[in-house]
Amino acid sequence: MDFRRLKLPLALSAICGLTLTGCTLAHKFFEPNITEESISEVRYLDQGWTDEDRQLFYNTPQGTELQGLHFEWLQALEQPFSKEKLASEENMRGWGFIIDPTFSPKSNAGSIYPVGMGSHTNIFDDSERLDLGCALCHTGELHYKGTALRVDGGQAIHGMSTSAPGEFIFSLGATTLETAFNPLKWSRFADEVAGEDKQARAQLKQDFSAYRKRFFEFAKGPGRDANFPVAEGRGRTDAVGRIGNVVFGYNLNIEENYQPADAPVSYPFLWDIWRFDWVQYTGFTNQAMARNVGEGLGVMAPVKLVDEEGNLLPEGEFGQTTIDVKGMHCVETTLRKLRPPKWPEDVLGEIDIAQAREGKELFADQCAHCHGPHPSKPYQWAVAAKPGDKPTNQRDVNWQWDMSGQISYDEQDHPLREDWRESIWAVPWIDVEVIGTDPTAAKNFVDHTYDPGPLVAKNPNDPDDAINRRVNAGDGLQLLINELVPVLYENSGISSDANGIADYDGLNVPFRIVNKAAYKARPLHGVWATPPFLHNGSVPTIYDLLSPKEVRPVRFGVGHREYNPQKLGYMTDMRRGNFEFDTTQKGNSNSGHQFTDADVPGRIGRRFKEGERLALLEYLKVMGNPDFSDRLGGDPQNWDQYPEPPASAIGDQACTPFRHDMAPQMVKSEVAP
Repeated sequence: MDFRRLKLPLALSAICGLTLTGCTLAHKFFEPNITEESISEVRYLDQGWTDEDRQLFYNTPQGTELQGLHFEWLQALEQPFSKEKLASEENMRGWGFIIDPTFSPKSNAGSIYPVGMGSHTNIFDDSERLDLGCALCHTGELHYKGTALRVDGGQAIHGMSTSAPGEFIFSLGATTLETAFNPLKWSRFADEVAGEDKQARAQLKQDFSAYRKRFFEFAKGPGRDANFPVAEGRGRTDAVGRIGNVVFGYNLNIEENYQPADAPVSYPFLWDIWRFDWVQYTGFTNQAMARNVGEGLGVMAPVKLVDEEGNLLPEGEFGQTTIDVKGMHCVETTLRKLRPPKWPEDVLGEIDIAQAREGKELFADQCAHCHGPHPSKPYQWAVAAKPGDKPTNQRDVNWQWDMSGQISYDEQDHPLREDWRESIWAVPWIDVEVIGTDPTAAKNFVDHTYDPGPLVAKNPNDPDDAINRRVNAGDGLQLLINELVPVLYENSGISSDANGIADYDGLNVPFRIVNKAAYKARPLHGVWATPPFLHNGSVPTIYDLLSPKEVRPVRFGVGHREYNPQKLGYMTDMRRGNFEFDTTQKGNSNSGHQFTDADVPGRIGRRFKEGERLALLEYLKVMGNPDFSDRLGGDPQNWDQYPEPPASAIGDQACTPFRHDMAPQMVKSEVAP
């Protein structure tokens, strides 16, 4: 019997009886699927952050939850059908999470939580909940000969969102169910969390039952297997697909809105994003707060939107949520200080300067026309001044929110917001037909539509109203976020006084949406530290990306973090705990972005000779790094030439509740198991 084909509750029921009579089948079946790592030193790469900056990024909550899992429960839970701890350091590292004794929070028992797993107080019951912070998915590590190179703002390689047997979420669900029904397991759990206090144990029973119900209700809705026909594996998630299913299906309680999330993408790296005019892989939005609130909703921050009849809740109830806009603004302000990582020659090898100089010329000739960066004067964003105004043909604009920023007026006396940045990077969109990479993510964003429910009034006089009311993910999120963010600001005491709203919006940028079946060509400073490549992670190394498509790996292992400094990417062999990436599946294609002499879709440049590929790799290791500019004979990408972010006293103030009295001292190395 293949238990792995059963749904989790069914699989548990099928083997629970056997387990309780001493059978080891269940214990073996539910063993964690972990990658083994051997690390003796952790090196924090030079990215311009202080100890306090790193601690803020790792630990500041944003209000997201894991179906309400209490913070202290994670370290008390055991593995399914075992007395061993679920969230042991060995397991969490093996699942791809980063353990950092210097900067990570500790439980009451002294256990260390992974980077990005912090806590917040749930406003609905004052309990301390596990918070999934920004750093969880945007902190990377590269391992080489026993040294772990920490990449802050980089790409995580964990499998947080995958429900495959042996992975974190599957194991958490299995132990949740067993703990509830196995009296011995429950007793050990309750002893650790509540002790002998009868009242505390009774409350724990009630709280854990509510959590278990939410967990499996979510698993039957937006989290059900049918929604994910393409395995996300490690280091990827279908971010937009998940946000759409959570917001329009789960939060609005419209089950028909669940769509296949079959376009997993890698977690993008975060340095320099504050400079971009448009963000996300498809470049569909422009504003930091709107982007972060949308992400928070997708990562399951509890929020009250509709009543049992599906109507929007009245003022005072609508928008009650754990989303922490002050925490989000603190992280966003901190990220503006983050610089690209510098290549560590003493670990990964010395730079061949002659080869890097050749690569510099090749990059300018073959790559810079797309990847830039393309500096531009800051925009003057047209804003809505009254009801019904829709500048730049937006589906929806909240004119009161628009006008709550810092307002200027043009020569025709039209209101606008002057972008506070000294300069910005205009990031070009490349149509999917031109770039030729897997189009699924871009086309899903444009083509998948949802019933907006109460977000759009019904028109009884329109026979096609059910069709005409439908929205894609971008327009639907705009409808919701235009209503939700002003409420979050008001509930958090953020007003237009002293340009507070302008600052929280992200440097006085109003919220806008663009719908294009395209991907943005972002600048590539530090890209060497962000494998795998292309938006869907379908190419493991930059060397493979610069090579003809026919020699790109069709299948390769993802999950371990052993770095290949010659090819600039992870090693591709399959190891224990790995996910096999199959590029033949829809959403996983490694086509496009080709350097070839053949006239094929996705051709963006001529075929490189082997020496030219190696020269480009050598330059990408140090591109923009000011330490190498003189040795390169001048580098037009030198990041010291780009303006610093505007100072933000309001952003610094937002960080105040999350600062520790004494930031821990940086350690240069540590021994890890």
